[in-house]
Amino acid sequence: MFTSLFSRRSVLKSATAAGISFFNTSLWTALLSAQTKAAGAKACILIFLEGGPSQIDTFDPKPSTPTGGPFEAIDTKLSGIQFSQHVPRLAAMADQLAVVRTLSSEEGDHDRAQVLMLSGYQPNPRIQYPVFGSTVAWQQSDPAADVPAFVSIGRRFGTSILGPQFGPFVIEDIGNPAPNLALPEDLTDARLKRRLAALERFNAQFGQKFQTPLGTDLTELARRADRMRHSEVFQPYDAAASEPELFERYGSGINDGYLARACLMARRLVESGVKFVEVNFGGWDTHDNNFNQVQDLSASLDAGLATLIEDLQERGLLDQTLVCCVGEFGRTPKINGDNGRDHFPNVFSAVLAGGGIKAGQALGESTEDGTEVKDRAVTIPDFHATLFTALGLDVTKDYFAPDGRLLKLTDGGKPVAELI
Repeated sequence: MFTSLFSRRSVLKSATAAGISFFNTSLWTALLSAQTKAAGAKACILIFLEGGPSQIDTFDPKPSTPTGGPFEAIDTKLSGIQFSQHVPRLAAMADQLAVVRTLSSEEGDHDRAQVLMLSGYQPNPRIQYPVFGSTVAWQQSDPAADVPAFVSIGRRFGTSILGPQFGPFVIEDIGNPAPNLALPEDLTDARLKRRLAALERFNAQFGQKFQTPLGTDLTELARRADRMRHSEVFQPYDAAASEPELFERYGSGINDGYLARACLMARRLVESGVKFVEVNFGGWDTHDNNFNQVQDLSASLDAGLATLIEDLQERGLLDQTLVCCVGEFGRTPKINGDNGRDHFPNVFSAVLAGGGIKAGQALGESTEDGTEVKDRAVTIPDFHATLFTALGLDVTKDYFAPDGRLLKLTDGGKPVAELI
């Protein structure tokens, strides 16, 4: 355990005051200007397509080529841009999207690629960098809020150098999002209040003795958990009974309705004040039977993502909510002997919408067969820098983790000016 070099308050002051300008050019000025304009997003919803979706069979089709596969390409609201036939609703609202078609990395292993995509850093056995949601929670959480800053639906994370207070609250059962917050029958509110007071004293003594902020952090977590017990968004919730028509639009009848429930829960969480929601949607590791699997998965994604964007728009939340949909890598253009596609980090796609993002474009172009980037490659650190910038965070600054260590938000990434 590292000994804290600063008080938590002094660390925050230092992080706020620190800022380094690396060079003074017109491009850098433009990027900073874009960053200032993009500070309107107050929350982020990440739909993470675990396993790696095929870019060719979703948002970067290659019709009439040997690598194109059997799916047809359909026109979108963007001139000259086509999507797969199995995402028609997203195609019809493409003018509200920014599709990045040239994400590129060097990580073709699931675990390593997920670490890179979710943290913006290459895996490092000596240090565990925070995932995107933890960083947002660290910089933008409200300690007095009734809800956690970071919620993950269907995925568990390890701890990072930021500590447990900035990790996610994990929802495994969407219908009953916080079963562990219910009090045992013999534990009254009065008894709980006394126990929390005793815990706070113990944590304070621990922190003083070992010169660490961990005691204070654990006290804050306990207080927030107590407040969460009374938050409406964490009570048992039946989407089919509460919002049946909207639930149907989200895709309640598609693939057991998991993504429909998860996206609807994500909207409710953001509406209640959660800063970052990750929805984990797996099944995209299609080494065999790719086309049947992707067709089914795309039906869920088309209904869930399209309705999420519409729902946020209808509630006046889209301009302040950044929506991101991406996996850890793509799939090979070449179709293998099992009618599948294998891991392919060289070129893959992401879809963005909402706060801080310039919509109505497809950024970058891959070659005709989809095997290489033809124009405007986007690295994972640059992608992270863009999302952070859309959320109003300054990626040029030096920050300090709670243990006093210097921490950059990205591994040298710079915002993609065309997107913000």
